[in-house]
Amino acid sequence: MRMRGACVALLALVLAGCGDEPLEEAPLRPVRTLILEENGAVAERELPARLEAAANRRLSFRVAGQLEAYQVAVGETVAPGQPLARLDATDLRLQRDRARAALAGAEAAAANAEAQWQRARRLYEAGSAPARDLDAARAQVETARAQRQSGRDALALAERQLAFARLEAPGECRVASRLVEAGENVAPGQPVLVLACGDELEVRAALSEDLLDGVVPGAPVRVHLPLLELTLSGLVSEIGLPVDPRQATWPLRVTLGELPEASRSRLRPGMSAELGVPVAARAGLWVPMVAVQRDLDGHFVYVAEASREAAGEAWVRRRPVTLGERRGERLAVTEGLAAGEALIVAGMSRLHDGLRVRLIEDADGGEVAP
Repeated sequence: MRMRGACVALLALVLAGCGDEPLEEAPLRPVRTLILEENGAVAERELPARLEAAANRRLSFRVAGQLEAYQVAVGETVAPGQPLARLDATDLRLQRDRARAALAGAEAAAANAEAQWQRARRLYEAGSAPARDLDAARAQVETARAQRQSGRDALALAERQLAFARLEAPGECRVASRLVEAGENVAPGQPVLVLACGDELEVRAALSEDLLDGVVPGAPVRVHLPLLELTLSGLVSEIGLPVDPRQATWPLRVTLGELPEASRSRLRPGMSAELGVPVAARAGLWVPMVAVQRDLDGHFVYVAEASREAAGEAWVRRRPVTLGERRGERLAVTEGLAAGEALIVAGMSRLHDGLRVRLIEDADGGEVAP
């Protein structure tokens, strides 16, 4: 019993000594904050686009007919004046031959009328023919001359129509596509070939109505070529008008900036691209998406309320929020926050309302876990 009492007394003394030592507090969790301001969200929208030659030529015949044959293949480089395609010109050749025959008849009639007029003039001067015979001969020769000129014009037109049944290259270009097949009937002005001419390239995309306010001619845009893992700068050169009422999009053309020679040699018309265009947004409170969380009660954020006891420390306050539209990686907050509040944007795991935390300044450069 004495020994047990001694052990109890010794344990009491040890516990009493431990109670005199101060307990160490757990370190405060670091967080990074963002002071909210009312402004427009800086964002961009990615549009699917395509790299094309700046001088695309859509060639067509000026006369109707059946496409007889192509004389070039897709991808082929053509020289100025090189034949590209031709129509079946049988009907046009017949029209030319008919115009040529009609002209021959008109020329013969004109020559006969000239001879009749010369004879009538000599008889009139000799007093053997009345003046009315001379006037009739003059009218006949003028009519014959007009018919001869009309025949010449008809033959020239028929020859021009026959020449229109051939397509020739307007310059040094590459054949981009063939739009119809041999044997099909084509109308005047119907495109049959697309040529990519020149070395200059541009980007083309379709602009939706909601992006019109943020994109103007001359605005800088970002051009990304995923296949080449290449990002280039560009300028909006043209915003067209919708031509199809069923598709309310505006044709957008972007001129590429100065290209390094190494990059220029890798670019080809037809490559897919992603166009980053600026997005116009209404002024308001825009917060990073990473700062917004959600549970069964809805969306919420954490804000830091500065502590009055110690500098650099704050109390965590949970705020339910109502969200608006999205612009890139930012969300509009319509209710629940006010300008000037410190929104917690990093170090948000294991936070709860009423927790005391340590504020981290951006200048520290330290990483804070989400």
